[in-house]
Amino acid sequence: MSGTVDYQALFRGAPTAFVVLDPELVIVEANDAYLAATMRARQELVGKPVFAAFPDNPDDPRASGVRMWNASLRRVLHDRVTDVMEIQRYDIPQPGGGFDVRYWAPVNAPVFGPDGTLCWIVHRSEDVTSYVRAREAGTETEQLASELRLRTKQMEAELFARRRLQRRKETLQAVVDSLEAAVVGSDEDGRPVVFNDVARELIGPHIEEMTAAEWGSRLHLHHADGRPIGEDLPLLRALRGERVRDAEVVRRVPGRPQRIYRVNGRPVSGQHGMAAVVAIHDITAHRRAAGFQECELAIARLIADSLPGDEFLGTAGALIGSLIGWEAVEFWRYDDDARMLRRVSRWADPVRDLADPAPAAGLPERACRDRQPVWVPDLRADDACRDGDWGPLHTALAVPVPSGPHVLGVLVCYSETIEMPEDVRNEIVTGIAPQLGEFLVRRRAEALSAELDRAHDQYLALVGHELRTPLTSIQSYTDLLLDEAGLTEDQCHMLAAIQRNAAGLRAVIAKLLDVASMRAGHLDVRRQPMDLVPVVRTAADAARDSDGAHRIDVHAPDSAMIEGDPHRLRQVADELLANALAWAADGSVVDVRLGTDDSDTLLTVSNTGPRIRADERDRLFDLFFRGDDARHRGIPGTGLGLTLARAIVDQHAGTITVDEPGEVTTFTVRVPTERRQRPAQRVS
Repeated sequence: MSGTVDYQALFRGAPTAFVVLDPELVIVEANDAYLAATMRARQELVGKPVFAAFPDNPDDPRASGVRMWNASLRRVLHDRVTDVMEIQRYDIPQPGGGFDVRYWAPVNAPVFGPDGTLCWIVHRSEDVTSYVRAREAGTETEQLASELRLRTKQMEAELFARRRLQRRKETLQAVVDSLEAAVVGSDEDGRPVVFNDVARELIGPHIEEMTAAEWGSRLHLHHADGRPIGEDLPLLRALRGERVRDAEVVRRVPGRPQRIYRVNGRPVSGQHGMAAVVAIHDITAHRRAAGFQECELAIARLIADSLPGDEFLGTAGALIGSLIGWEAVEFWRYDDDARMLRRVSRWADPVRDLADPAPAAGLPERACRDRQPVWVPDLRADDACRDGDWGPLHTALAVPVPSGPHVLGVLVCYSETIEMPEDVRNEIVTGIAPQLGEFLVRRRAEALSAELDRAHDQYLALVGHELRTPLTSIQSYTDLLLDEAGLTEDQCHMLAAIQRNAAGLRAVIAKLLDVASMRAGHLDVRRQPMDLVPVVRTAADAARDSDGAHRIDVHAPDSAMIEGDPHRLRQVADELLANALAWAADGSVVDVRLGTDDSDTLLTVSNTGPRIRADERDRLFDLFFRGDDARHRGIPGTGLGLTLARAIVDQHAGTITVDEPGEVTTFTVRVPTERRQRPAQRVS
């Protein structure tokens, strides 16, 4: 027998009363001291629920033994720690009937198996009836007091330890309940043992019954990319010994808006019954706000990229759906010619694999007609949407995109959820739709401007061609009449006036046709090797013949060879000289200079006269532009010459600019030089 212990005999012979319960609170064993104290046989107790074996005394209406003992046992099962009870009255059934009044000092302790599973609860109970009765009667003897003094101290120490443990537990619970984040501490099996109210609200009322392995499927948890969460649940990772930081978990409950959580977790050591803890923060509102901002910025970048209209709307729909959280997004554009809405783009969440239903115009038509956003919480119950094939889609928001009194289109967003947060709806109405409206208004203005330009060019070409034929006849017949003999001096003077004005009108028509060709991209410029000096001199001679109020000085080298069109460059020189003479002060000098630098040939024409107004300088070369001073002073002109001159210089890969040093206005033309020229010489 040496070296071996009979634990059954040891348990049964222990001098302190013990009874063993399983986790279902059924008696599985009792020692001899317990049987003697309770006046029961072993076969009467084993296999029987403890409270069926020891019910409350029905003759005592204040009996609380069952309630107090049951509460202690439940604490052991839940907290997995020893629970020391206060001294209490618990009457014992007698073999012959009735109950014997007894007082007890009980302790309940868990017993764990090798794998950490709670297998039994040991209930130790000391009968202190004599002590209590002696104190109540006031006749206790010194011997009894001496015997019980030590036991009293032990019970008080045990009670103090229990109360301290209970206070620590209550303090811990108060701390975690005060947190805004959900906190869950679990045992080795992933079963929650510590949690706060936020966690209960998040996971549900059955949180104590749900192990971490069940969270993924029962709570509909997913990764940010849409994959379901399984063994990679943060709490399970923490139970495996991993520290988890900023893990993102998405909860997608069918029919409800998705929620986004950031989870931190870590394993726990040195705490009996707790193996891991996680903190769960709801960041849904923060992520939605960030998604709103990101969506607005992305759409602003799209607007700046100037994509084609339908491509822009399709890309914008994808951004709205993916960044804000709609399952499908459509855009309906108003067709002015057909006077109806047409769906021009549709995006659907690829994760949902939604079918493309036949376009249903009832909802966008209502938003267009009322010029107000329309929120439909149930598509199948709405009169305008009832006939649509909506599949899993449940709700919709239609937002008109207006421009003044007109609606340019309607943005329609669909969701599977029964409810959609108000901030999401407000963002579509006040943030996204105005951006789309800005894009459509700009595109409409660009289209109208282009259409106006085309009509303008067509009008110029039409006027030029229609006037040139009768004007040719007028000039021809005038020339014939001037050749007739016997004309009086007055008749010759009148015919000369007709001929001169017809020539001027013909020059204007030629400019009109050149401008029309220029705007159509067909200005005829035939570049060839040429000398610019004779072109400039000839233009200056012609200007002198037509103007007697100014002197024209030309400063030019012997030659200035370039690649250019002589006819077109003569037009440039004529226009610059005509402009200078029109604005030069009477008796002043118009200065013409031709020279070269390292890479360009420069032609400058300068005159002294009124300065150009600062607000008109940038418009000098605009088509048909004539400044206020020109109109008020009656200076002739059409607003075509400088526009045509710049177009010709552009065709020669050159530039034309204007500068005003002091009282002098100087126009400078730069065209590429074929080779370096000699320094300029003064030629009058």
